[in-house]
Amino acid sequence: MRKLPCLLALLSFAAPVLAAPDLSAPSAQVFDAVKKPDSLDAQWRTRLCALLPQPCNAQQLGLYRPRNAAPGNYVVLSAEPLAMARVRRDAGDAKGWQLDRLHDFSDYAQALKKDNDASRSEARLSLAPALYPLAEGKWAAAVLQTVSEGYSGGGASFDTADFVPLEGGKAVQEDIPFSCSKMIRACFSEKEYKTSKHCHDESFGSLRIAYGETFKPGAPYDWQYTWVQTEWPQNEPRSAATTTRVLFTAKTTERAGFCGGPQ
Repeated sequence: MRKLPCLLALLSFAAPVLAAPDLSAPSAQVFDAVKKPDSLDAQWRTRLCALLPQPCNAQQLGLYRPRNAAPGNYVVLSAEPLAMARVRRDAGDAKGWQLDRLHDFSDYAQALKKDNDASRSEARLSLAPALYPLAEGKWAAAVLQTVSEGYSGGGASFDTADFVPLEGGKAVQEDIPFSCSKMIRACFSEKEYKTSKHCHDESFGSLRIAYGETFKPGAPYDWQYTWVQTEWPQNEPRSAATTTRVLFTAKTTERAGFCGGPQ
């Protein structure tokens, strides 16, 4: 099953992390995955886990670089515990990871697991690799809840986001469709696999966020959501795929196609 890159759902005029906020053009701070973290430090998982709340699952860590950040600056995202940390590494010290700032969302994760209904009790929690501007100097992280479905010869994945202030507390937006992908098998014989132009019905979608201008210091930004979804029908070439864009709000999330699910 093709997994939609998470970054598609968090793009919106990405800005340098260290730039001062521009009130007329707020934008998300995007983190780029470090492609070969083991070449940087073969023990990075163990060493960074030691800087996070315990217990920490080293296999549930991701290492990222804030765009345009100074050399040696990184962000680590953890699923267990649910946490985000800014860390620094001294190039002259192979073991020298230092914690700059920790944002612990483990209490929020526990509350989600307690409050979720049975249909979402098995949702996997993670953090999107970005920060989202709430107001001047205020940011939120996207706590993702991922629900997966398995089909014969296909499958689906659905991500919804709660946008939670870095300082903690209640989410400012909840259950926002974030990204999805779905693949349903449409070929069932050897002949069909040989002759069909496309042996699956596929759909994939993602969220875009635009941030309305504000001219009053400290005023909350006006978030504007757009859902972008592509449909690629069975037995059609890739060129036949169609893409739609739909505006929606936190109160009209049903307008987002969300790949028709989850079931």
